[in-house]
Amino acid sequence: MAYAEQKYYVSGYLLGRSPAVPEAVFPYWEKQAERIIDQYTFDRVKRDNDLVSDEVRDCTCELTELLYAADSVSQQTLQQGGAGPLVSYSNDGESGTFDLSQSVYTESGKAAKIREIIYRYLGNTGLLYAGV
Repeated sequence: MAYAEQKYYVSGYLLGRSPAVPEAVFPYWEKQAERIIDQYTFDRVKRDNDLVSDEVRDCTCELTELLYAADSVSQQTLQQGGAGPLVSYSNDGESGTFDLSQSVYTESGKAAKIREIIYRYLGNTGLLYAGV
């Protein structure tokens, strides 16, 4: 069972806003978000579907959007031949400087944003507790 279905994403999470993740690819990115949640919750949610609450669904939806956006930016950057946001450019010597330090679309930036999302939604649920 998916933690967040497309229907919940549109009606329960977005509440009238337009979807950032197309319906055709939503199941793939939702499954990737589930794997991340399972990793942080020590598979508790996977083993017990009764633990799938609105917090888990909302967390799944936000992670799905982040993962989709990060992949889209990565694909776009590869197509353009750049490494990220261009912060400076010199014309005569044909030079460009890219800044990835604050980007949530780098691997380290994405990991930090994932942790932030997980702790925002699941921090007070007991699902992140590592003990028995």
